[in-house]
This record gives sequence, structure tokens and C-alpha cells, in this order.
Amino acid sequence: MSDFLGPYGQATVILMKAHFESELPKLKDLKKILQIPDGRYYKSGGRNYSSLHSLERLLNNLSEIRGEEYDWKRYSSSDYLITVAQVHSNLFMTLKHSAQIVDGFNLTDACMVELEQLMNSYRSICSMKRDVENIWETLEANSEKAINFQISDTTILEPDIAKLKRILQGYGDAEYLKATSELQAWYETYRWKVGTPKSNSSSDEPQDEAESV
Repeated sequence: MSDFLGPYGQATVILMKAHFESELPKLKDLKKILQIPDGRYYKSGGRNYSSLHSLERLLNNLSEIRGEEYDWKRYSSSDYLITVAQVHSNLFMTLKHSAQIVDGFNLTDACMVELEQLMNSYRSICSMKRDVENIWETLEANSEKAINFQISDTTILEPDIAKLKRILQGYGDAEYLKATSELQAWYETYRWKVGTPKSNSSSDEPQDEAESV
């Protein structure tokens, strides 16, 4: 596992979006609002890009599951804040910095491994379903080719597409529902929730204090 979450393997990670560093919330303000002992900003495209990208892909997958129009930029981050584990958001944080916050998570090394497995399963079942959804176009294209090449095999010239559609109706639906439900459950478990702020022990600090890297 990477050093994404620090030596303790757990941390709160908040994805931020800003055109300029000056637009990011000041660390001293966040320490007061969230009642955290410390924290540090990192660039999302830095050494832990893979882990950040996994979180952003999760948000895009969930958007896709909800049937929303694809918009990668909506969930892309420029920076992220990492601080002690199990930090809650609050209404003041939401109201004051909603324009800069993409989303946040209370993470562990173990849940990041689980996330990658769940997203692999989701991508696999989506790919399988797309293969079947595209098979009708393939059969029709093969039929046209067969005419051009004077092929006489009626299974190629006139495939019973209507019958095949009946046979394959609901193909992969159960597994798709399972994969999407598991992704949604993961998000609900580890997403950054609004709650009552609490003092966090400095022994859990993930990094030395700094405004930005």
C-alpha cells in the first residue's frame, strides 16, 4: 500500500477544487472550524495520484449509476487536505467552503483496497453488459458482409435477433445491481458526514503541518 494515509493507515481526506492556491481554505481556519490539531494540503496530481483518482472515479461511477450526464470535471480535484482520522464535517464548513469542496472521506488502507476491488467488479459487469448490448449491431453488420461475400449460411444472413433478445433479456442485471449496491454502500460508510466536531488526538497526525505542497 502507498503512504497515502500516513504511517497509521487511516486519515480523513477532503478533495478540494481551486484554480489558485489562494482560493483554498486556510489551514488555520480549518483547524478551528473542524477542531483538528493539524493537516496538510497536497496536489491531487502528485505522488498519490492513483489513490485520489480512485476516489474521483468512484464519484463518477456513482453519478453514472444515478443516470446523470457524464461530467468528469465535476468530480475532479486540484488539491486534497489530509488530516487525522474520523473528522466530521459540520454545517458551518459546508456553508462557508462548499464551492471548494468536492467531497470527503474517512479512510483506511483496508477500505481503499476494498474500493479498488468493488470498482473492478463494477467495471467488469458494465463491460459484459455492453458486449451483449452491442451484439445486435454486430450481427446485423455480419449479415451485410455475408451478402457482399455471397455467403449462403442463413444463421449469418438471417440471425433470429428477436429470439436472442428474449433469451438474453436481463443479462447481467442481478450482478449489476449487486455491484452498484456495494459501491453505494461503500460510499455511505466512508463518505465525509456532517456531525458534531470533536477534538482529535495529535498522536494520529498523518503529516507535519504545512499550508500546501
